Amino acid sequence: MFLSAIRRSAAIAAACGLPASTMAEGATSLLSQIHTIGFVEDTGAAIRIEAGDALRTISQEVPAAVCHLHNGVAPELSAKLLREGLDNFDLMVDALLNGNPDFGIIGGEERGKTKRLIEEIQASWAPLRTAGEEILSDPSDESAVEVFYANASDMLDKTYYLLSEMEGQYTNPVELLYSDAMLLEVAGRQSMLSQRLSYLSCLVWSGAADDNYVDLLNTAAGQFKFAMAAMQNGAPDLGIQPPPTEEIATKLGEMASDFDVISGHLVTVMDTGNLEAEAASSLYTILADKMYKMDEIAHLYAVYSKRVY
Repeated sequence: MFLSAIRRSAAIAAACGLPASTMAEGATSLLSQIHTIGFVEDTGAAIRIEAGDALRTISQEVPAAVCHLHNGVAPELSAKLLREGLDNFDLMVDALLNGNPDFGIIGGEERGKTKRLIEEIQASWAPLRTAGEEILSDPSDESAVEVFYANASDMLDKTYYLLSEMEGQYTNPVELLYSDAMLLEVAGRQSMLSQRLSYLSCLVWSGAADDNYVDLLNTAAGQFKFAMAAMQNGAPDLGIQPPPTEEIATKLGEMASDFDVISGHLVTVMDTGNLEAEAASSLYTILADKMYKMDEIAHLYAVYSKRVY
């Protein structure tokens, strides 16, 4: 979807030092490819769920960026992800509420409960967005940073709940098969977990967290590793199929690469409560790349779900 296109372009531009115009051109090109395959022919059940997944990921992407920017780690990348996350959250919320044909979401949300949940998230996000803008202007702003530290978990819970409602609403034989919805869920959750790991590890090594966060980090790391193996090999007991296409299988293999590096950094954080600046930058950069890659895989699953129509 459009968010995936922007993220992939941003990742390439950040790595190569390209200007924002190049990022925009890349996103437009990728969006054109999506149109070419006829992704907007239905009302967009899979895309709606993909957008809901994006909100869940951004709920952790932005706090992770805030933590790293505030602590002077990978400042260029963290500022980019903070800017991107703030803007894309608004884009996804508006698309879910009102529809956006360019995203493949045809028509606004009609179910009252789902619409109310989206509006509640929109209202809860407003003070975070303001705080995010303040941090972009002054990364040392402690009060603005604390807004995110105090609300990141609540935003994750709210976006989780919205997504579960949407999955129940749009998963049916007419709009989206359960098996496909499950693959979308796991892929989207991996994207979120990449940023959850980034955020929690930053809180721990920066000294902004208590001992409970080490346990949360350990749990998130285990979930990430388990889901990665399940996506690659399948987990029939959980309703997770092996990769349905060669392209997805290849990209999952790329996604799983260098997990030993991630694991090594996380173990250091959990064992010592510290991480050297270079290692912190490495962990943040790798996990950002994992988010981009998993967004792309999630979109491939959404495209794959169209085979039954």
